[in-house]
Amino acid sequence: MTDTNTDLIENPTPRCACMLVLDVSHSMEGQKIAELNEGVKQFLREVRDDEFARYSIEMGVITFGGEVKEQLPLGPLPELCMDFPAFGNTPMGEAVNTAIDALRKRKLEYKEKGVSYYQPWLVLMTDGMPTDNYAMVAETLREMADRKEIVVFGIGIGNECNMDVLAEFCPENRPPKKLSGLKFKEFFAWLSQSMSRVSQSTPGIKTELPSTTGWESIET
Repeated sequence: MTDTNTDLIENPTPRCACMLVLDVSHSMEGQKIAELNEGVKQFLREVRDDEFARYSIEMGVITFGGEVKEQLPLGPLPELCMDFPAFGNTPMGEAVNTAIDALRKRKLEYKEKGVSYYQPWLVLMTDGMPTDNYAMVAETLREMADRKEIVVFGIGIGNECNMDVLAEFCPENRPPKKLSGLKFKEFFAWLSQSMSRVSQSTPGIKTELPSTTGWESIET
């Protein structure tokens, strides 16, 4: 695995960190977890294949299902990404808190190494609602988004997702959206295309993201 700090010295390209915070609780079992796993792999493949994005985009994966687990530490793109099994309850608040800590730590490393960076992205995907105390961390994430310290995308999966609770994690100007059916491939294709555009832009400048026609509308 690439040493994240050595990489910052050897590759001074501006960075955009993307942390995927994924629900892998018991209710995701079956087709949903299979489609999610394939979608994450597709995202990794497409970003790695982009000659600009592969040097700018950093990726991390935190799952929550029974426990919170840092499946992929935030850093340079890995060669592969493992499958995630589905089990347990939904400690979403703890997972988001872990993601915030990881993103804050990485931003400090960028600053220490003199590497410029874009606002980090946090993608929160769930098919249910938290089973832990989430209110305080949801407020923290929402306030960070309002201060333009982070870009938050809340994605609801299936009809059982509590979109009102998911909205508590998102800023008012970018409410969560529900995935139409199980169109994980379409969403992750949009995500990789969006990150590709960001990687070719100037940090701090607003970037127009691709249309989301085909899976669901999302305001950027």
